[in-house]
Amino acid sequence: MGRRRREDAAVTRERVLASAWQVIRERGAHCVTLEEVARTIGMTRGAIYGHFRSRAELFSALLSSAEAEISLRLARCDADAPGQLERLLAALLDGDALAPHANLLSAVVQHRCTEDCELCPLRAHVQQRAEYACERLRAWLPDPQRANLLVAHLWGLLSAQSLSLAPSSLAHCAAPLARLYAGADLLLASPQCAAVATAARAPVRDTP
Repeated sequence: MGRRRREDAAVTRERVLASAWQVIRERGAHCVTLEEVARTIGMTRGAIYGHFRSRAELFSALLSSAEAEISLRLARCDADAPGQLERLLAALLDGDALAPHANLLSAVVQHRCTEDCELCPLRAHVQQRAEYACERLRAWLPDPQRANLLVAHLWGLLSAQSLSLAPSSLAHCAAPLARLYAGADLLLASPQCAAVATAARAPVRDTP
């Protein structure tokens, strides 16, 4: 009996997460609340509360899901093989599954702080992971500054996709991006390029 209850609880939890992703896809992560997720799948807020006691807990679970998806894609890349950067970019840009993840990351990084804000630790975690991503890219690019700029470029593409301003799959961008950032023809000395790279990682606090 206890095993059945655990299985039912796991199924319900996955339904809640799927509902939250649906809200993100349709209206954006800023619309994700426990009440809205419950309404989407026809549950009471109390039922949702049994799995996630706050919006921050729900967002934390969504971030874990996003990280798992990204890690799965990256695991398919052979780090020692030629053309690694192109395969890495193709894995990240294939399909539209990562677009809602970008929307979620934006909501966490740009959230409006309140007293005893619960989302600030999540923002710190996202920024830490972004820095880790830059460090990995620096190992594959001829100039360390390109890693920051490439992250900004990828962020822009996925964000545009999440707003339906880009195609449902951006995989065709992988080859030209790899040529651009792995080549020697990218100018990074200008203040404009440095500003773009810095702004992509800077927190903005005007989103509810």
